[in-house]
Amino acid sequence: MKHYIIIIYTLVAVLTVTLSACSDDDLSYTTHSVGVTIVDSTGTPIAREGFAVSMTDSHGSVYRQTTDANGTANFHLPDDIYQATASKSEVRDARSLVYNGVTSNIIVNSDVTSKINVSVTESGTIIIKEIYVGGCRRDDGSGTFQRDKYIILYNNCPQTVTLSNLCIGITTPFNAYGINNNYGTDGRLNYADADFIPAISAIWYLPGGMTFAPYQQMVIALNGAVDHTATYSNSINFADSSYYCTYDPLRYNSTMFYPSPSSLIPTSHYLRAVKFGDEGEDAWPLSTSSPAIFVFSLDNETPEEFGANADNIYYDGGVASVANTCKKVPRRCILDGVEVYSSTSTYNEKRLTPDIDAGYIMHTPRQGHALLRKTDTQATASAGHTVYIDTNNSTNDFEQLDRASLATKK
Repeated sequence: MKHYIIIIYTLVAVLTVTLSACSDDDLSYTTHSVGVTIVDSTGTPIAREGFAVSMTDSHGSVYRQTTDANGTANFHLPDDIYQATASKSEVRDARSLVYNGVTSNIIVNSDVTSKINVSVTESGTIIIKEIYVGGCRRDDGSGTFQRDKYIILYNNCPQTVTLSNLCIGITTPFNAYGINNNYGTDGRLNYADADFIPAISAIWYLPGGMTFAPYQQMVIALNGAVDHTATYSNSINFADSSYYCTYDPLRYNSTMFYPSPSSLIPTSHYLRAVKFGDEGEDAWPLSTSSPAIFVFSLDNETPEEFGANADNIYYDGGVASVANTCKKVPRRCILDGVEVYSSTSTYNEKRLTPDIDAGYIMHTPRQGHALLRKTDTQATASAGHTVYIDTNNSTNDFEQLDRASLATKK
C-alpha cells in the first residue's frame, strides 16, 4: 500500500504593528507633531534632558521619547486620545530625586502641544545602616565594655555619590530620657518649625570628603579604633584598612576613649572634630543608651567655618552658657538621622523632628546589641545588591540585633 502525504502550504499574511517598539519615523500613515513639555508645580518648564516620556493611546499602544534640552519630548502620532506620563530619577547632592507626572485626555487630530506637571519625591541616598553604642559584656562577667562604639553608613542607591564634606552630629539631650528643655508649653519642640536641628558639643567631619560607590558601606569607629577582641572577645576588631574612625587628639585628648588607631587604618580615614561647646571635654559625649544621631553634608561652608560661625548658635533650652552651646545644622543638609530610645527607661522623649525621623527604635544597652536597618527584600532582588528600607521612620526601618554585625565572636 502506498501512503501519500499531501502538505498544503497556506500563506497567511499577518500585519502586526508594535507601536512601542517603532520609531516615529517608521510610521506610514498620517501623523501629527506632538510636543510634550515637562513643567513644575507653577507651570514653569523644566529645561532638562533625559525625562522618559510615554504616550499611550486608547488601544494601549505606547510611544516613547526622551526630553531635549528644553524639557520637551517630540512625537509624531496618529489620531487618537492619549495619556502622557513622565519620569526621571537622579542623584543630586547625595539625595535621590524621583520625578513623576501624568496628563490624560490629550486629543490628537492635528499638531498639538501639551504639558506634564511633575512632582518630585526626595530621599537621602546615604543612610545610617547600623548603630552600635551600648557596649558588650566582659568575658569575666564583671560588667560592660563600652568604648567600642561604631556607626555604619551606606549608599542605598545604584549611583556613585560624592560629598565634599561628611559630618556626624548628635542633638540634645544626650539621652532620650534626659530632661529636655526644648519643649514649649504647647508640647512641641521649640525648633519644630525652624529650618535646623541643633548639634550639641561638637561635630565630626572627614577632611577631603567622601565618595561612595553604589551600595558601598562606610564603617566608622566612634571610640578606640583598635582590635578590642584580644581583651574582650565579644567586642569589635577595628584593625581594618577599609575602616574609618573619629580621632582628633588636639580636640579630644582622652587616650581611654581615643587610643592611637590601628596602624592599618590610613590617616586619611581619620574624622576630625569641630568643638563649639565645653572646651574642657576630653571625649565626645555620645550616649551609650539612646542617642539622637544624624549625618549631614554642609552646602555653603566648610565644617570649620560652620563651627566658627557665631550666627548659627543655638542655646539648649534657651539658656546661654558654654555647656548649652549648640550649632544649627540646616535641615536641608541632613542626609539621615535616627532617634534611639532606651528600653531601660520608662520615659523617653523625641528630639529629632518628623522630617528627619518620624519614629524611634528601642535599644537595650550593655548587652552587645546593635540597631540594624531592615532589608528591602523586593528592591534587593531587583537591584542585585542589598537595598535597605528607608521610610523615614526608624520604628519601621530598624530592628535590634542580639549581636553587632561586626562582632567576631558569634
